[in-house]
Amino acid sequence: MVQSTIENLAAQTANVFLQNGYTHRSIHEKKVVMQKIILLHKQHGYDCYSPEIIAMFLKDVEHRYQRHEIGKIRFRFYQKTADYLTQFHEKGSIDLYSRNTPTNLTPYYEKIFTHIRDYESWGKSTKHSVRKFSMPYFKWLLQNGVTSLEQVTDEMIRKYLLDCSNRMTLNSVDTAKRVLKKLYRYLYEAGLCNNSFSDTLSFTIPTEHRIKKPVPQEEIAAVLSMIDRNTSIGKRDYAVIILATVTGMRSVDIINLQLTAIDWINGEIRIIQSKTEKALALPLTKDVGMAFQDYIMNGRPNSDLPFVFLHGRAPYGKMGHTLPYQIFNSYRLKIGLPKCTFHGLRRAVGTNMVIAGIPVTTVSQVLGHSRIDPTKQYISLDSVHLKECALDLDGFMPEGGSEA
Repeated sequence: MVQSTIENLAAQTANVFLQNGYTHRSIHEKKVVMQKIILLHKQHGYDCYSPEIIAMFLKDVEHRYQRHEIGKIRFRFYQKTADYLTQFHEKGSIDLYSRNTPTNLTPYYEKIFTHIRDYESWGKSTKHSVRKFSMPYFKWLLQNGVTSLEQVTDEMIRKYLLDCSNRMTLNSVDTAKRVLKKLYRYLYEAGLCNNSFSDTLSFTIPTEHRIKKPVPQEEIAAVLSMIDRNTSIGKRDYAVIILATVTGMRSVDIINLQLTAIDWINGEIRIIQSKTEKALALPLTKDVGMAFQDYIMNGRPNSDLPFVFLHGRAPYGKMGHTLPYQIFNSYRLKIGLPKCTFHGLRRAVGTNMVIAGIPVTTVSQVLGHSRIDPTKQYISLDSVHLKECALDLDGFMPEGGSEA
């Protein structure tokens, strides 16, 4: 634990960002927040770091956010900066790649998340979904004076879902209901709650199903043609988009793609899908392979991280979960096209395969779907037929690729 005045602690924390290549503007913005924390310490007679003052600062920031005095981005920035200060005080270092922010939940509800994290019967995707929809539910309970799930009644759950209907689409309300049903079933079976509320959460909510459109081929071509591949970020962005365009890989799998997943010798990309946790092998086509090679050898930051794609600015960490979407739409906006989902690239290759006469069952297997129903909405590529449609791989072997 670092023992020093709050001013020295803030200065040491700021120096960490300087040493890791953060811009002066970014460091200055963090210093402004830390100065507010220092001032609050002084106002209450503290010369050294105080967890009570930090808690007071975070509580005031949350109240300002709830009164709409500051926006969500600024609110999160205040929380993260305070967390950086706390990390350096407690450990003498900062986890620059961590995206965790304080939940402001009580230890009781935090412990439930710990149980969920350790529950082996759920995959990462299920745990993420349960946490995502449970977080606002637990906060709503606390705001209504419910400190334990033993206090929850059928009426409270109905009231919460009614509140959700005032700010969510019917589809989102239905998802929240189904996640709560899954949560309570687990808690009941684990002995953490005395009621599963299965009857309360068994009603049907009418939902809407929109036709999901693929990105037109001419729009994809326009985006790819305007990327400046002479820059490091341009090399990365081109590789990300061409990978999704050719293979139909999900954005989450692109983000998690590791250097060891690229089999240069056999011309394949082998991954474990994040959504299904099933293995998938995709062909490393010539255009994708050349984009990989150009980025890894000439554009990728020098880093020991295993991921293929990294942030373009320090700290050079793993890409955030929305970055593929942001990358794709930044170029679309530059050429006058409206925003669209990154998943639309996946549908585009699927649509082309269907038009080419590839059986839906074959496509479904390549996607790793456990059922064929999802494939009817958006179709992706199967590796065998993709090899038939792809550019010739003969003679292609990027030198040094496996060592990047």
